Amino acid sequence: MIRADLLSLVQRHCDNSQRSLLTPEKAYAQGYGGYGEALRLMWSGQFSDAASHASALLAEDPDMAGRFAVYRLWIEALAEQSDKVSLRLLRNLLLQVGRSEPEAQATFVALRGLVHYELDEMEAARMLARACADHEDNSYCLELSQLVANRDRQDTFPLLTEVPLVDYFHWQTLARTLLASGYREELNLLLSVMREQCPTASLAHTFEYHLCIEAGFYAAAALVAERLTTLYPESVDYRYYQAYALYEDGDYPSARRVLSELVSRGHGDDAEVIGLLGHTHAKLGNAEEAARCLQRAVSLLKSQGLPHSHLSIELSDVEEELRGDQLDPALSIPQQTRKWLINLSPRRYNELVSSSTAAIDRLLRPMGPEPRTGDICFFATTTHTEAGAQWKIVAIYAVDSVPMWHPIDGYHTALRLVARLPDGLPVDIEMQEPEIEASKSQAMHPRDQHRSYGVYELDNFAIDIIEEAVHMSREDMIDRRRGSSQSRRPTA
Repeated sequence: MIRADLLSLVQRHCDNSQRSLLTPEKAYAQGYGGYGEALRLMWSGQFSDAASHASALLAEDPDMAGRFAVYRLWIEALAEQSDKVSLRLLRNLLLQVGRSEPEAQATFVALRGLVHYELDEMEAARMLARACADHEDNSYCLELSQLVANRDRQDTFPLLTEVPLVDYFHWQTLARTLLASGYREELNLLLSVMREQCPTASLAHTFEYHLCIEAGFYAAAALVAERLTTLYPESVDYRYYQAYALYEDGDYPSARRVLSELVSRGHGDDAEVIGLLGHTHAKLGNAEEAARCLQRAVSLLKSQGLPHSHLSIELSDVEEELRGDQLDPALSIPQQTRKWLINLSPRRYNELVSSSTAAIDRLLRPMGPEPRTGDICFFATTTHTEAGAQWKIVAIYAVDSVPMWHPIDGYHTALRLVARLPDGLPVDIEMQEPEIEASKSQAMHPRDQHRSYGVYELDNFAIDIIEEAVHMSREDMIDRRRGSSQSRRPTA
């Protein structure tokens, strides 16, 4: 289907669906206003209350009109809380209730598939999506098929444009699909209809906010977030959105005001709130307050098993500012500085050579659990010849943090650029297989736990070799200017 046809189809879909969309006002008019109240709780970010509301509605009247929309909301509310135990209980309930309603079997199968999808049980979700494939007039079946296709990165036509949509969350899924597929014109049309038909719904506003952030229109994003805080003043997320946009726009006093209000309302244990407040204090030059907030945020993230490196780097800068000319207490006790050689792939090597200094001034890199603050890292690439491995060093970094645990990358370390060698510094090092040990000179000692990171430890003799290479490289340059092309690279 060509792009013009899709736009026309979305237009017809919006014309049809705006009459069928179940808004809170329509729910009240049709006698089940509890659904409208649950929707508003969802839009304000009160997911636990929304789930409890949906559960109570169905317990009171299991056969209520609009019950499928209530089940769908219940699934979404539990998924937002990552409440896997309750999702599994709801899946079993859907199976039980579905058996007693054979005429609605396809809808209950689709709802169960959505639960499997939210539990990341993709094989079960795919199986139920296939079972729903023939029900092309059922919006719940189409939503499940669309979500599974999106997860599997199948470039499918937006399925939910083919039927009128009653359920708010089907509009949400369609909007996300259009965004991910790059259909911006169709997305804007869909959101404009949603904004017109249900101006209090968060969907159009949150999409507008994130699109402004993506485009770098931070002042506009702050205004959209302020609109959301007016609609839902109890929402922590929308006030955080506002503060973040203000921060990115450079309005640090206003960002601090919004964040301080959140803390005063009892959200001082929200790591993202207190962390952004720390960043804001740092921008305003309040180093002591910045350190206090960032330390608190790092502690909260550690207790939750979440990555904290994005805060730790700022914290190290703030603590350095507070110390002034005083030595870092961590360095007050004499310690051995270790030297590391980091093997880069050709692609990473070229990125390091071609990137601007600002882009590579600070790096985070997996290096295992052993590097410590003050260690030196040599970034290099290698090619193998008959004579052995030939290394070319392109940059020197200093370790700027202790290893930080990341649930995906394992231990990774913050690095600060010391020097970059655009032309590269060649050094020949012989290596033995399969132990990948250094040559007879024992210039390099790779540790087993570092091999998977491409990290090798160098001893002092290796450093002498590298220092000599620097002198030889300088002499080579002088010789070339004099017409001599002989290379005297040191080998180990």
